[in-house]
Amino acid sequence: MLSMAKINDIKYLKQVQGLSYRKVKTLTGHSYATIKKYEETENFNQTIKKIIRKTKKIDQYKEMVDKWILSDIGKTHKQRHTAKKIFMRLQEKYGDSLNISYRSIAIYVAEKKRELNLDTTEYLKLSHLPGTAQVDFGKLTFKQGGKDVKGSYLVLTLPYSNAGYMQIFRGETTECLLQGLKDIFKHIGGVPREIWFDNLTAAVAFRKNKDRILNESFEKFSAHYKFKPKFCNPASGNEKGNVENKVGYFRRNYFVPIPEIPNIAEYNKHLLRICDKDNERIHYHKNQKICDLLEMETNYLIALNINEYEVAKYERRKVNKYGFVDIDTNKYSVGTKFQLQEVWIKITAHKIFLMDKFKREIASHNRVYSRNKYVNTSWIEHLPLIIKKINSLEYTDFFQELPKIWKEYLLKLQSKDRKKALLVLEKILLNDSLEIATYVLQGLINAELEDPDILLLNYHKYKDNTGPREEIALSSPLPKIDKYETNLEIYNQLIKKKEE
Repeated sequence: MLSMAKINDIKYLKQVQGLSYRKVKTLTGHSYATIKKYEETENFNQTIKKIIRKTKKIDQYKEMVDKWILSDIGKTHKQRHTAKKIFMRLQEKYGDSLNISYRSIAIYVAEKKRELNLDTTEYLKLSHLPGTAQVDFGKLTFKQGGKDVKGSYLVLTLPYSNAGYMQIFRGETTECLLQGLKDIFKHIGGVPREIWFDNLTAAVAFRKNKDRILNESFEKFSAHYKFKPKFCNPASGNEKGNVENKVGYFRRNYFVPIPEIPNIAEYNKHLLRICDKDNERIHYHKNQKICDLLEMETNYLIALNINEYEVAKYERRKVNKYGFVDIDTNKYSVGTKFQLQEVWIKITAHKIFLMDKFKREIASHNRVYSRNKYVNTSWIEHLPLIIKKINSLEYTDFFQELPKIWKEYLLKLQSKDRKKALLVLEKILLNDSLEIATYVLQGLINAELEDPDILLLNYHKYKDNTGPREEIALSSPLPKIDKYETNLEIYNQLIKKKEE
């Protein structure tokens, strides 16, 4: 079809100027038939050609397939119909009379889900440039003191080299995130230029509309180390697929069977060495060692800040009347000496430090990541107050933490004797453990006695039998003494005289 400009030229030359077909042919170069066709055309409205659609095999199954797909709306991703499942259901229903291939079903299902916006996501393909990193947390269980403990492990990967490093923590707080990153930066000798994060609550304070508001500690940390934080779209784990894969890889290879971790901070140093060893593998498609690629990639890292960053949060809190301070739903012992006073607290990933108004350390505790717990160095400093308020004993957390034998014993006593028993317990705890106190109490119970004075006597007896016995060193030899023989006849004579 000619362009509208050329059609207009033909109609103008023929109809307006009245030129002959021969002259128009000479001027335009078009054939007689073409000139005649467009000279006679008067209607230039757009026409839509009707398409005659051929019947397809899928048509007879569409209604049923659509019904199954629509039933998936609102269900979890893992419980939706796949093309394979739909084909299997059709085979079960129609058997040998099914006259459509799996491929045809798969194509139709994909088109229908795209139309309904089911199982479709716009994926952002991240460029694995040298010096960029991805970060995420994984969950794990480890043993501590013979008990199973829940925890998390922070993983940082550099997708270009596929190098990965991990650090274990009891939680996923801001302090855990920053401490883990700081230790990994120091170990690899630099800081990635860009680091991709999920929407971690440890970094993101809250979301306002579509904007992320970062928490102050994370912002200061990123400014200190000069890296640019980037965040994935919600529910878009594919945007940091490298670290997601590494989280699973580390769990399968290094946390099975469940490891025993007496000290997390020391174990984390060991983990960095394990990761160095793991990076000696060949890259999955670059045919080079990961550690060699990482060495090259360090040229793209930001140099470490010469000023060390302190990963800690300082706050002021008031000690309650029982000598505890509230931190993250838990109560940490400060001591009755600081009742109702303000103290400084320093919160780190692993420890809680308690300081007086001059920031001199009063006490320190391991940070507890469970909820609503009392954390004590020892109950010994709280006993004087408990003894003073003896009628409230059974409602105190101290009483609840005592062994059953102590609870039953104390509840049998009157207030006066109960105070005595607690004073004995205090004396024992000043020198020995609660286990020793319980052993001594068990001896009292076995003798069917209750008197707290005898409890104290039993403790002294226990100490006398178990304590060290030192030999007395004499300054000079003892004098030699003759053997003395007792003569009982003298006593017999005295008795006879008394009888007479």
